[in-house]
Amino acid sequence: MNRIFGILLIFTLAVFAADAPQIGQAAPLFQGTALDGKKIELSDFKGKVVLIDFWASWCGPCRQEMPFLIELYRRYGKSPFEIVAVNIDDKLENAKRFMGQLPEEISFTIVQDPKQQIPPKYEIKGMPSSILLDKEGIIRFWHTGFKESNKEDYVSEIDGLLKE
Repeated sequence: MNRIFGILLIFTLAVFAADAPQIGQAAPLFQGTALDGKKIELSDFKGKVVLIDFWASWCGPCRQEMPFLIELYRRYGKSPFEIVAVNIDDKLENAKRFMGQLPEEISFTIVQDPKQQIPPKYEIKGMPSSILLDKEGIIRFWHTGFKESNKEDYVSEIDGLLKE
């Protein structure tokens, strides 16, 4: 049922998308609640390179991507870099079950968005979707889906943004 709902959500967003945020524009701001209950705002991360990642436990490519995100955070987490992973599972226990199956604990920010209120701000058209922001909150790179061959692109893009 979750998978069907997610597919319908993505289809609906794709059909009705008109003016999605573009590379070179300020990222739409959002608020959310992290898994630890802490309220966060995207603006809290100004001055850092931010990777916003939209994911769900039922999404196969998301499951492939998550260990890579953990690796990225291990590599860059001590720099001015942050990952904000927005989970759209309608049930928190599904996300937690998936995270419990990972080889390492996630130490970056996970925002739970069971009512899928944040993805429409970005007009997400596929899962996972990863958006890289520069230190000023400007969208610089956008990735939809995940393939092993994308890893070098992410590293190159993050390295470049951190040098700016």
